[in-house]
Parts: sequence; C-alpha cells; structure tokens
Amino acid sequence: MKRSALVLMLGLGFAAQPVLSVLDTAEVQAAVRKNVSEYAGARCNTPPRGSGVIVGRYSGTTDNPIISMGGDNVPVSDFRCFRSMEECRGWLYTMRSKYTDGNSVLIGCERR
Repeated sequence: MKRSALVLMLGLGFAAQPVLSVLDTAEVQAAVRKNVSEYAGARCNTPPRGSGVIVGRYSGTTDNPIISMGGDNVPVSDFRCFRSMEECRGWLYTMRSKYTDGNSVLIGCERR
C-alpha cells in the first residue's frame, strides 16, 4: 500500500511539473513589458519627493557612424516620468536592449 501511494505521488509530481514551470515563466514574462517604446513616458524635471511620480533614468553609449563619423561611441542619456513602475521597467528594458549600458548608478526606476 505504501509503495503504490509513493508511486502515485511521484507520478502526480511529474505530471504537474510542466504546469508549474509554465506558471513560473508567465510570471517572469509579466514582470517586464517588452512592448514599451524608447520614447514612452513624458519628459519632465525631477519631481519632488513624495509626489508618487515614477522616474526612469538611463545612461549609456551607442556606436552611430553618422554622428561619430565612424569613430568613438556617442553618449546616450535620458530621464523620463511614468505613471506605473511596469511601464518604467519596460522602457528600461528597451533602452538596455538598444544601447550599451554606461554608469550603472544612472540606470533605474524610482518612485519619488
């Protein structure tokens, strides 16, 4: 009896494993929106603390042969305000995918 219960539990565990892994990846994919434009959010000045505005900042470089005349990398920096943290993280994902990261202190999303 114990042996059949053990086999049954193992069988159920193996059967449930693909379902659980699909749920985990859905949560991870939902954590960062990947359809946010580089121009999302609004240009803004630094809002005062306690305002609840979400600020995204990015600093990096790009190799643009038209701007740099085929030479060095060109700096890219941006500061935007967002309504939600998810939109800010999606924007940050887009920026990090498109450009090479610079100073890591200047990259992030923060609620003011």
